[in-house]
Amino acid sequence: MSLGEALTILRDEPDVTVVAGSTDHGVLVNIRALRPGNVIAVDRIPELRGVTRRSTADGEFIEIGAAQTLTEIERELGQAVPLLGALLPQFASRLIRNSATIGGNLGTGSPIGDTPPALLALEASLVLASADSERVVPLSEYFTGYRQSVRRADELIAAVRIPLPLSPLTAFHKIAKRRFDDISSVAVGYAVTVTDGTVSKARIGLGGVAATPLRAYATESFLEGSPWSADTVAAAAEILRSEGTPMSDHRASAAYRSAVLGTSLERFYAEKSGTDGTDGPGGPGGPGDADGLQEVRS
Repeated sequence: MSLGEALTILRDEPDVTVVAGSTDHGVLVNIRALRPGNVIAVDRIPELRGVTRRSTADGEFIEIGAAQTLTEIERELGQAVPLLGALLPQFASRLIRNSATIGGNLGTGSPIGDTPPALLALEASLVLASADSERVVPLSEYFTGYRQSVRRADELIAAVRIPLPLSPLTAFHKIAKRRFDDISSVAVGYAVTVTDGTVSKARIGLGGVAATPLRAYATESFLEGSPWSADTVAAAAEILRSEGTPMSDHRASAAYRSAVLGTSLERFYAEKSGTDGTDGPGGPGGPGDADGLQEVRS
C-alpha cells in the first residue's frame, strides 16, 4: 500500500481505525474486546519510513518517518540525538520497541506517553498529511485535550521533524514505580543551551502532570537570560513545581507529581553543571552529531 492509497481510504472512510505497531491497539483488542469495523495498518508504508537530514528555506532538521520503530530510531539516532538516546532505553521493553512506532506513540495522544516530553524539549514538529494537502504543526500546538489533537480524521502523522542545531545539555527523566518496562508517573525532557555562563535557551517538556503533554513555558522563561547556577535552578524549580495540573491516581498523588518536577530540575543541574556541551558527539549532555544522516535538500 502507498501513502496516497492510505490517505484516500481515510478520506473516504473517516471511521477507519489506524494502527502502526499495534502495541496500544492490541491491548484494547485483547483486554477490552475492542472490535473496530475497519482497520488499516500503516507501519509498512514506504513513504512513512526512514530517517533523513533535510534542508529547506526554514532551516535544517532531522526527519523521522512516522512508521519508524523505536528500536530503529534508537539505533539510528541514539548517538546523533542524545535526548532520544536517553529516552528510548527506558521506553517499555525491547519487544515493544521492536514494534512500536513514533507516529503511533504520538497518535494516541496519551498524557503519559514517553516520547512527547522529549520531543517537546527538542521543539519537534509533525507533518500531517491528507489526500489533498500536507501541513506542519509544532508539537507544542498539536495536543488540544485528553487524547485529542488538531489532527483531522482524514490525516495521518507522516513524519516528525527535529530542528538543528541541537541544544548541548539534554536529559530525560522518567519517574515510575519500576526503573524499566513501566508507565511513567512523570516524565521530563530537557534541552538547554548555556552561553558564557548564562542560559540562552531552555526547553522543557512535561508528561504526566496535565491532560496533555506540555511545555513548561514559565520555567523556560525564567531560566533564559539567567545565570546557570544553583540559585537560579532552585528558584526555577519552585516555578516548575507549579506547572501543569497534576491529578492523583494509583501511580502517584498530585502532590508527589508536583514535588518531583522541582527535584528533577535540580537533578538535571547537578548532572550537567560541570558540562559545557563540548564533551563530544553523543557524550553525556553533548550536542550529538547528525552529519552521518543522509541529507536531502528541498
